[in-house]
Amino acid sequence: MKKIYFLAGALLAMNSLKAQFITVDFEDLILPAVDTFYNGSDLEGQFSSKNVVFGNYYEETAWGYYWNGFSYSNMTDNTTAGFGNQYSSFAGQGATNSENYALFYPSDTIIFPGIGAQFGNVAITNTTYAGISMRDGDMFAKQFGSPNGPDGQPDGTNGEDYFFVTLYGWNQNLELVDSLEIYLADYRFADNSNDYILEQWTTFDLSNLNGSKYMTFKFTSSDVGDFGINTPQYFALDNLEYSELVNNLSDEKLITQVYPNPATEYVVLNGQAGELSLTDMNGRVMNKTHHSGYSKLSVSDYPAGVYFIRLTTDSASQTQKIIIQ
Repeated sequence: MKKIYFLAGALLAMNSLKAQFITVDFEDLILPAVDTFYNGSDLEGQFSSKNVVFGNYYEETAWGYYWNGFSYSNMTDNTTAGFGNQYSSFAGQGATNSENYALFYPSDTIIFPGIGAQFGNVAITNTTYAGISMRDGDMFAKQFGSPNGPDGQPDGTNGEDYFFVTLYGWNQNLELVDSLEIYLADYRFADNSNDYILEQWTTFDLSNLNGSKYMTFKFTSSDVGDFGINTPQYFALDNLEYSELVNNLSDEKLITQVYPNPATEYVVLNGQAGELSLTDMNGRVMNKTHHSGYSKLSVSDYPAGVYFIRLTTDSASQTQKIIIQ
């Protein structure tokens, strides 16, 4: 799924590159005890590990709470089925037998420092909730390999099921660098013995996303119902290798203030004069206007989700993530 190539070689010629990869293993994040997790209940809206920012959203509701984006965990339960066990990796631990790892559900953004990053590998596996749901089926989602949907009726797949997440890399100007499909389950092989659901940590090469500052995600599944994907839209992530690309020409801070964030009706931006744009996670420009130092953008008509505000001057640009509720 290669769309628009970002010329990483030219970028490296213009910028300095750190000699070695930094491994984001989440061991620098503190959890209170074994079998606990962080899900954003402090309302920070994000957390950082090794200078990489992982987006998060948390909201109290009448029935409990809602979260999406990234969390981190040291949960070890890889046998209990169901939504109540949504914070465990199917491997029962982190990659390379570590304690901590990250979880993703079902949308948000990773932001890399500098003007972007070069990448090595990343370790990916299913969560226990998603893995057991695909393996055994449940009241909402089908058993992978079965010709029937969760309602027991033929679903047209003939058991040739699949579940994958697409990683999208975006440069600092919110232009698509490239994309990468990572299969979390695949039951389409002629020899059924090759069918699989990821149960252990598996290493994937991210180098085709070199030059990305932002990384977003989209799930695809063969199990789709009236309200979208039935498969639990989670995966676990660990040992993300990156090296920061640094712009030696400008350290200029263009945006001084963005509020409120999250927003419901409007967003106010203070900063240097330039061109202001509001973009959704798919790179679609929702609003574009001249910014004279103070702007107030109406966002009440936009769907809830993650967006990016970018301010561009003659010499530089800066992007900031916002959430619209």
